[in-house]
Parts: sequence; C-alpha cells; structure tokens
Amino acid sequence: MSETRAMNAPNIEPGPVFRREGAVWNAAPQAQGPFGGMHGGAVAALAVGEMEAMAGACGLGALVSAQLYLLRPMPLQGLSSRMSAVREGGRVAVFENEIFADGKLQAKASACFQKPVEIAGLPRAPGKAVFEPEGFAHWERPDFFKQTSNGPGFLDLCDIRDTTHDDGTRAKWFRLRKPFHDAPTPFSAAMAVADVSTLFTVTDAGTRPDAAGWPNADLSLHLARDPIGAWIGVAQRGDWRGDGRGMTESEIFDVHGRIGRSCQSVVLLPL
Repeated sequence: MSETRAMNAPNIEPGPVFRREGAVWNAAPQAQGPFGGMHGGAVAALAVGEMEAMAGACGLGALVSAQLYLLRPMPLQGLSSRMSAVREGGRVAVFENEIFADGKLQAKASACFQKPVEIAGLPRAPGKAVFEPEGFAHWERPDFFKQTSNGPGFLDLCDIRDTTHDDGTRAKWFRLRKPFHDAPTPFSAAMAVADVSTLFTVTDAGTRPDAAGWPNADLSLHLARDPIGAWIGVAQRGDWRGDGRGMTESEIFDVHGRIGRSCQSVVLLPL
C-alpha cells in the first residue's frame, strides 16, 4: 500500500467485528450495510462463522458448504443465536443457526462439515501461488455508487483490488482489515465477501440499472478446500430478468487458484 493509501485507509479499532457478551452478539460499525442495518456479508460471517468456530473446537472437520437466508434487515446490536444439530456422527455433520433480534427471526443458516480421509492419487495442498493481489489496482467506487449510511460500512472493512484474469474474467480481490470472530473462520470470511458479488455486477457494467435496488434473498457457498492466505478473489456474473428476479454466480479463488463457487438469488426492486 502506498503512503497516500495508508493515510487514507479507514481508522478501524483492533479486535474482531463480532463480540459476544453473555448471550448477546454485538457488531462493530464495519458490519453496517449501505442503507443502515447489517450488511448481508456480515450476517453470513456471524451466522455461519459461529458454526465454523464451534466445529473447529469440536473436531467436526472442514466446512464444505453453507446456505444463508436473509429474512429481515438486521440491527448491529442486541442479537441472539440458536444453533442446533441436524446430523452428527460419521464423517458428515450438518448444523443450523438462527439469528434473532427484538424477538423476531432475522436470518437462518445451515452448514455442512466433513471429516477428512486419505484418498490416494488425488491432489493435496496446492503448490506455488498463481495470483499476486498486492500488485492489482485498488478498486475505486464509481460516482453513481456511494455509501449512503453515516460512518463506516462493510466495504471499509475490506482492502479491495480490481483485475482481469487471463481468461478475460473481471474479478475483485478482498483482504479483510480485521477478523470477524476471535477464532479463525476462513470459510465464513470467504462467504462474507462473496455476498458483495451482485454489487460488482452493477459497478463493472459502468451504469446503474433501471431498478431501485437489488438485494439478495439468500447466499450459498461451496468450497473444495479451505482458502490459504488473507486474499479471496471473486469473479462474478449476473443474470437479471424483467419479471424482477435475478441470479448472481461467482467463482471463488485464493492466491493458489479456484477453490469454489457462490450463488445468490437477487430481488430486483422497481423504481
């Protein structure tokens, strides 16, 4: 980062984005979305990250897939969660996590964990890195897109780089300025930045579409292996329809190559 960039970087206090006080979750300001309330990526990091941290402590294996439903706009403070096991035992475990605020269900997530076994003849850890995100250009917000809320937001939590891969795919690369949880949660961190995919289908197009907004109703992520290192790449494309529905799908990368895919159902709002 250049000296000018470092001086202009947002002032972010140390410590994780989410802190639990007794039975209550509270979030730092960087969890905020552009219109107030919690950003969908932060919701994913909270709901899935809590299950990921639990699984790490219990030895349930790697988190291989997760699904999140965004049911209501979620506040940053006074949140409670209810985690339950759908299946335990053997190599595969499935858990659900529900997030509540003011007595109402705000979001629901499910996560699938898989214990490893040795399989001969298949790839193991990747070799040398094939991407160098530090050398990519910093992403600049287009004039037609501005953060409308007061204070910092989710995009300020990320160092975002912009590039085009060798196959012509436009991609964004993210490095979080602070972790979401006290425990390492690499899967849910990747899921959080994948939530921004729909936004970048808009900014990369260069013009704002004829819609009042484009929130996603859900988010799913599948990873073939854990991300290695701090950088997560997202190469997205969208498919929007005149009846108000849309879909965004993205390839997910770390510096060693492709590691998975995410998908969102987009709700297009009329002007």
